[in-house]
Amino acid sequence: MAPSARELLEQAAAAGSDLETVTRGVLSRLADLTGLSSTYLAETRLTVDEQYIVFSVNRSDQFHIPEDVTLPWSEGVCRFVVEGGPNYTTEAQKQFPSSSVARLLEIRTFVSYPVFTPGGRFFGTLCGASKEQVEIEQDILELMRECARLIGMRLPQAS
Repeated sequence: MAPSARELLEQAAAAGSDLETVTRGVLSRLADLTGLSSTYLAETRLTVDEQYIVFSVNRSDQFHIPEDVTLPWSEGVCRFVVEGGPNYTTEAQKQFPSSSVARLLEIRTFVSYPVFTPGGRFFGTLCGASKEQVEIEQDILELMRECARLIGMRLPQAS
């Protein structure tokens, strides 16, 4: 049985209470639970049309989402999810044919949930991706959604 989001965050927080330590712990655990090549937290900067990769955990040499890089928000897979697409797909390029990022990175499986600050402002997304088809159980998807909500609660109000 999968841990609850609160249990997962409590385990991650045992190593420290700051946003980076907790988020890295959650990303690592989500990578283990989902089997995805990369899990990451991205900040969306709508005014400059970019998505900034804040933290990432990568478990594959063939597929790697690096930290501290930006991708065009208008071309990213996350944008299509935030705008109403499914949170999880094993056919990202077919599901989101307008996403040049999905094509260029050859993303097949993609999961994304929005992250909001405690004040309710959209911050970005908690995501996972792989070039391979990765089947993820519904309870793990729900765990990831809840982790996105709880990570958001750790963000500063002004973010």
